[in-house]
Amino acid sequence: MEITCSNFNEALPEIEKCIEDSLFVSIDCEFSGLNTVRNINAFDTPEEYYKKMRTNSKDFLIMQYGLSTFKYNEEENNFKQNSYNFYVFRRPVNRNLPDNRFLCQASSIDFLVKHSFDFNKLFKEGLSYLNEQDADKYKEHIDQAYNKVVESIENKTEVKSDSVQVPENAQSFLDDVKVQINNFLNGDDTEMPLPKCNAFFRRLVYQLGESEYRDKISLETRQVEGDRVLFVSRLKTLEEEKQIAKKKYEEQLKELDNFIGFTKVLKCLIKFEKLIVGHNICLDFFHTIDKFLIPSPDSYSEFKDISHSLFPKVLDTKYMSSCEPFKNLISSTILAQLLENLRKKPFELPQIVIEDPSKGYTVEDIKEHEAGYDAFITGLCFLGMWKHLGLLDNKSDTKTFQSMNLLEPYLNRIYLSGLTDNQCILLSGEDSQPSRDHVFHLTFPKEWKLSNIQQLFSPFGNVFVSWLDDSSAYVGLYKTEQAKAAYVSLRNGDGYALKTFASHRAQTATNQLQKKRKNSDPSTPCQRKKMDASVKSTSIDPARNKLFQESNSWT
Repeated sequence: MEITCSNFNEALPEIEKCIEDSLFVSIDCEFSGLNTVRNINAFDTPEEYYKKMRTNSKDFLIMQYGLSTFKYNEEENNFKQNSYNFYVFRRPVNRNLPDNRFLCQASSIDFLVKHSFDFNKLFKEGLSYLNEQDADKYKEHIDQAYNKVVESIENKTEVKSDSVQVPENAQSFLDDVKVQINNFLNGDDTEMPLPKCNAFFRRLVYQLGESEYRDKISLETRQVEGDRVLFVSRLKTLEEEKQIAKKKYEEQLKELDNFIGFTKVLKCLIKFEKLIVGHNICLDFFHTIDKFLIPSPDSYSEFKDISHSLFPKVLDTKYMSSCEPFKNLISSTILAQLLENLRKKPFELPQIVIEDPSKGYTVEDIKEHEAGYDAFITGLCFLGMWKHLGLLDNKSDTKTFQSMNLLEPYLNRIYLSGLTDNQCILLSGEDSQPSRDHVFHLTFPKEWKLSNIQQLFSPFGNVFVSWLDDSSAYVGLYKTEQAKAAYVSLRNGDGYALKTFASHRAQTATNQLQKKRKNSDPSTPCQRKKMDASVKSTSIDPARNKLFQESNSWT
């Protein structure tokens, strides 16, 4: 079902009910750009990956959000599915919140155009959203404004500001306003718009009203077709003014509620603590939290804590399909190809039923890269793998889908594309730290090509090369047992420099701290001494200390 601002409020109660009744939900996003792989190295840690992703991707938009809910029916042994395709685009709010700026990538836009993405619908009818921080800031502002107005009414005074001297170029404007106000007071109209003007001139008009018409008129600024316009009305009783202020406050709260928009769907997911399933979910998950809930923090550990507290059960089908018992049975983990694998033996997909034909997809719809369809396909792939785990454990479908014990090895692990050793972000604990004792940092002439590196290491078998720039790379041995022999043999060669992975990372950490020290420039010898001690004690993190010591022992 397609959801825009025109049908969101009507559809929201049903969406919330579907989430509440579901066994799990699957999600997918379409972006204005990706660019996550820039500067990603195959031997990065999950923390380094997060920081690069945050730097490279934060300013892109989610333009379409897909959500599929799956409810298991034990009696019929099938899953009932509802799917929603949300167009999302944050609307300009007001001067109290910054106008949203975003990046777009030409390749991503071109890709979406080729897949019939409707950009007119996005910009005209896309759902607005506000994260928690912006919504609180907006609410605080309208609360303060309302309380200030009520206080001024009760004290029978207008909200005053410091008197401003009227410049010469404004006097004729104010004279014209005075004529219009006098004519208004002599007529029968209840209110009248004043000529459009800028913020400074409006302030002068308020000052005029306070000084010359205090007991006769009220002034109010309203938004009219994108412009802020002053309206003058006859002075009302205190009770009437309070009712008007309250009505305006309630209208602003309603406006805020509309601005929050799509964020309400995410709050439903948090409220019901459903299992969230996605395919290659890292970017989707990052942006879901950053755009709609809480701005992503600098700290990687804080991001993990926030993510796990908001969504305690997350599963990435990219990670799941890359692990046992699936990795040797599945030829490709690309979503469409993964589905093709899972539709064949030894796999078996459970029966899927669309509760309402207007609110779901079938596989035959073939709407790849429509977020709602991809969310549905992701959920279907997950069910195929979940059912296979049950078959391997000799469980019936009912017992398989009644318990999530079979999913424990895959829960809360976010697949990181491009990293070796199937590394992942573990949201619910400490990330694994795979051995790097078979990896070396190699510096070489710019003229070198891949074949030169392969030839250098040829006595020790095949290598995996991850380029850092045109004169350096990480080189990993496939024959890990050859690491010591390779290091001893090659470390003193001509025309290149070889370091162990651990010693290179330790030196990099030292250099970064020294640079930080230089930039901070401690003013006293005591401060410099403390900084020296800090560099010395932290240059090798404990997780890599053992590898560093072992690599030195090879000499």
